[in-house]
Amino acid sequence: MKKGLIILFLLTMAVEINAQQKPRFSTQNSVGLLFGGSDNAPQVQTVNGIAYRNWFAGIGTGIDWYVQRSIPLFLSGNRFFNLGQRRQFFLATGAGANFPWGNPGEFFSNGWTSYGSSYKPGIYLNAGLGYKMSVGKQNDNLLIQLGFNNKSHKEIVTATYPCFNPPCPESKETFNYKFNALSLKFGWGF
Repeated sequence: MKKGLIILFLLTMAVEINAQQKPRFSTQNSVGLLFGGSDNAPQVQTVNGIAYRNWFAGIGTGIDWYVQRSIPLFLSGNRFFNLGQRRQFFLATGAGANFPWGNPGEFFSNGWTSYGSSYKPGIYLNAGLGYKMSVGKQNDNLLIQLGFNNKSHKEIVTATYPCFNPPCPESKETFNYKFNALSLKFGWGF
């Protein structure tokens, strides 16, 4: 009896697994605005990955102009909930690294002391709520998302003071930058 129930259970699971949708490539491309206490700025993002049933996971990047321009590189995940035919609500999240655009790295001197700085990457986090509406007969979708962005990075400033007996002493100072903003994104996906 127990063996029969186990075999029946395994056959049921095999049929259910075969009836499921297959994973497929999917992309989400968006433009948006970041709103914060320091500034308002645009952002552009693309996330490419795999969609399976009501889940989407991918790797994203873009350009973020909020306060200091940077390039986020992150892993993203979405969970979709059906609202009706061809409409879905979704929860989105992402985490990764934030790379400041460029590197000041320029050394300058005021005639007495030499200064220079360099940037170090930080953390990038985002989370949001969105709405997805299918258009056309393919897998094309319009996306709108309201969320929260957090990005950080470091700047290391080095100063070299003159001396009579080289090597001259260096002073290093580290500045930690953290920026929080609300985001409103509009996009296209398939």
